[in-house]
Amino acid sequence: MADVKDIFSDLEVSDLRSDANAVEVYADSLTQALELAAKEFGIDITLLDYEILEKGTKGLWGIGRHPYRVLVTPLADRKEYGDLAALEQKLSRDHIPHVSAMKKGPVDGSYKVHVTKSGIWLTVTAPVGSGKKIAVEEVGNKLSSMKITPSDTGRIEKEIAGASGKPVKIGSWAPNPEYDGSMSVEITDDEMKAYCHFTPPRFSGKHLEYEEVVGALKAAGVKVGVREKEISEYLNTMDYTRPLIAAEGTKTINGKDASIEYKVRVDTKGVSFEEDESGKVDFHNLELLENVVVGQLLAVKVPAEQGVPGRTITNRILPAKSGKDIKILHGKGTILSEDGTELTAELNGQVVYKAGRLSIEAVYVVNGDVSLETGNIVFLGSVIVAGSVQDNFEVKAAGNIEVRGTVQKAFLEAEGDIIVFQGISGREDSRIESTGGSVYAKFIQNATVFAENDVIVPEGVLHSNVDAGSRICSTGKRARIVGGVIRAGSEVNARYLGTDVSTRTEIRVGIHPKILQQLSDLTAMKAKIDEEQIQLKLNIRTLETQKRNAGKLPAEKEKVLKDLTERNAKLNERTEEIKAQLEELKSYIGMMEHKGKVCAERTAYPGVEIYIKDKAFLLKDPYNHIKFSLQGDQIRISEYEPPEGIGGRVLMIRRKR
Repeated sequence: MADVKDIFSDLEVSDLRSDANAVEVYADSLTQALELAAKEFGIDITLLDYEILEKGTKGLWGIGRHPYRVLVTPLADRKEYGDLAALEQKLSRDHIPHVSAMKKGPVDGSYKVHVTKSGIWLTVTAPVGSGKKIAVEEVGNKLSSMKITPSDTGRIEKEIAGASGKPVKIGSWAPNPEYDGSMSVEITDDEMKAYCHFTPPRFSGKHLEYEEVVGALKAAGVKVGVREKEISEYLNTMDYTRPLIAAEGTKTINGKDASIEYKVRVDTKGVSFEEDESGKVDFHNLELLENVVVGQLLAVKVPAEQGVPGRTITNRILPAKSGKDIKILHGKGTILSEDGTELTAELNGQVVYKAGRLSIEAVYVVNGDVSLETGNIVFLGSVIVAGSVQDNFEVKAAGNIEVRGTVQKAFLEAEGDIIVFQGISGREDSRIESTGGSVYAKFIQNATVFAENDVIVPEGVLHSNVDAGSRICSTGKRARIVGGVIRAGSEVNARYLGTDVSTRTEIRVGIHPKILQQLSDLTAMKAKIDEEQIQLKLNIRTLETQKRNAGKLPAEKEKVLKDLTERNAKLNERTEEIKAQLEELKSYIGMMEHKGKVCAERTAYPGVEIYIKDKAFLLKDPYNHIKFSLQGDQIRISEYEPPEGIGGRVLMIRRKR
């Protein structure tokens, strides 16, 4: 019976079964198969890759022996790495095991022996600082334990001495499958991860290479998600004590639901209290209201997001859920855009948020007093206060203000009407101002009141300063105007003017109170300047006298004289400006038509001073059922004339409210 080795030796190369750039070789051993293939390709045996298709057996005395069947492929033809430099690039050659670039202090040198198809490679890393160098004996013992006999010991010694940190070939690889490293692939049940479990090589066995790991993953069904960098780093460290997550799928990302982004405050529970520099908290300015103006953006819808499908390592698509849509719920006073993504205010007013729905109220209702519980009220619509406005609080409204109780030492300001059902008791520190409407109150006592139109007070005005652009009327059964300064553009009409004890009461009509106030302010300003100039001129005269007597002033006094002179010149300029403004106002008043009247239904008492435009009438005796009006250049007395439409208007407003 012919020996198998003899049979192989008789084979011609053309008889070897080949497939493209690979050849299938039958041989007595793996080494013999690679030698035959190397001869066939005409290249070094180290540049061959192989796959054992069928492992051979020796048999017994030649009986039952079977040859190795090996598929051999040139590395160059499969675009493998033909030298270690390229291989190290694939395996993250910048990584040096056990040495951290960031580590400080001395570090011992290190080395590693790497067996690949291209040969046996030694990499020696130099120590850092006073670290210990690698000894030749260490490497020799390692090679001996790996059953490796180096072909060039001189080169090994040279590399250990130089410690270049680069791989140096110290021998050729001799195939021995029994010693080679191996691996298994474990795919999780959800197919999202692939773990590689490695068995390290023994002795001179070959380490697994990148392409082999990737090939094993593909053979196990892994199609996507291969972690190339992690595989390279793992193989480079040659630490097989832990499994490698070699592939990982892409997790599903479910889309976010649509949401509403509110541009106004809808939660007043989290109101913060601000402290001043002294650590005190101002409880008056709680800012509980959220005011908006026409066209202001109230809310924006953030669209739902589409989900991103996941993908398993076996390339199975994992569907994702898209986010749920949501609608902007809106109520009266708001406008939703056509695409449903933006909500804007249709009118000025207060934001109301109930049950997830936004609306704008043109009227804000305070169910009780304006106090520490509510803080000051500032609203871009109308305000209704069911109770009273307590001391030191403010209510400001772009519309009307209606107070069902009383107004105490407080400040009210409205662009529309101000209505106080139970009256104003200001204790000299309250101010009520309607910049575009009228003021209606049951009574006014010790307060400052201004209305662009009328001030209507059924039960009287006591010791207050009241201005009205048109009329001030107090015509109830107990109505009287006593004390203070009363100014109206056209008419003051009351049941009683003054008292029988001659309380001084100043009443001015015929000129708008704003003009009178401007006239008064300019006059006061001129008087203040005149007073300052008197002192200035005295000081200037004194310094000039000293200068004449001494011939020269010290530098400091000279500068003072210069400053005083410049100040006096500026005051002269300001005085001329004020005079011009006063002349203009007086000229305007002179051109105004002769209107204005003061009426007392019952009695006008002594102590009342009546001014109609620039004419005065001081009462020294009581007058009954009387009217004072300007005729020509004189104030004339005639029969009482009731105000027009006052009673009807008051009733109409009360019914409306």
